[in-house]
Amino acid sequence: MNRLTAAAGIEWLKIIRARIFVISFAAACMLPLACGMFLAILLHPEYAAGGLLAQKARIAGAADWASYFVLLNEMMSVGGIVIFGFITSWAFGREYADRTAKDLLALPMPRSAVVLAKYIALAAWCLLLTAVALAVAVALGLVINPPGFSSAALINGGKAFIISALLNLPLIAPVSFVASFGRGYLPPLGFIIFTVLLGQAAEIVGAGGYCPWDMPAIYAGIAGDAVPAAGYALYILTAALGFGAAVAWWRYADQQ
Repeated sequence: MNRLTAAAGIEWLKIIRARIFVISFAAACMLPLACGMFLAILLHPEYAAGGLLAQKARIAGAADWASYFVLLNEMMSVGGIVIFGFITSWAFGREYADRTAKDLLALPMPRSAVVLAKYIALAAWCLLLTAVALAVAVALGLVINPPGFSSAALINGGKAFIISALLNLPLIAPVSFVASFGRGYLPPLGFIIFTVLLGQAAEIVGAGGYCPWDMPAIYAGIAGDAVPAAGYALYILTAALGFGAAVAWWRYADQQ
C-alpha cells in the first residue's frame, strides 16, 4: 500500500508539472462558459439578434437555473468523454513518447500497481476538473442571475453535473489500454473520436441504451433511449475489460 501511495504521488507530480494540467482546466472551463453564454443570450437576445448564435441559444431552452443545469449536464456528458479521454491518452501515451515506459517496468513493485497508480492520479485529476467546472458554472450563473434560483435547484443541478462526470470516469479504462497498446498519443485520440461517433450512431438506430458511451448522455437527457439491464452490464463490462487489458499489457509489456 505504501508503494502504491508513493507511485500515485509520483504520477500526480508528473501531472501538475506538465503543461497539459493548465490546458485541461482551460478546456473544462469552456463547458460552463459556453452554457453561460447561451444563458446570457437567452436573457438578452439583443446581444446576438438574428445571428446563428442566437438560434443555438434558443435551442438550449428556457433562461432559468433548471434549464441552465440541464444544458451543463448535456455538455458534460459529451465533453467529459473527450476531456477525460484526452488526459488519459496523455498519462499513458507519454510514457512511450518520452521513452520512460521501460523505467516504470523496472520499478520494484507489481506492474498492476503502476497502472492502478495512474488511475488513482487520473481520477483525482478528473474530479478536480469537475469541481472547477462546476464552481465556474455556479459563479457564472450568479453573475448572469437567471430566474428560478434556489438552494434546491443548486444542489440538485450540481449533483446531476457530478453524476454526469462520474459516469464518464470508468470509460477512461479502454482509452488507457489503447494508449498502451498503441504506444503513444494518436491511437487513443482516434479511439475517442470513434467512441463519440459510435455513440451518435447508436442513438440514431435506437440502440443507445446498449452503448456504454451513451450512458452519460442518456442520464443527461440528450438521448431518449431507456437503459436495459444488458446496457448496464455492457457499461460495467467495458470498464472492467479496459482496466484488465491495460493491466495485462503492462504486465507483459517487455514481452511485446
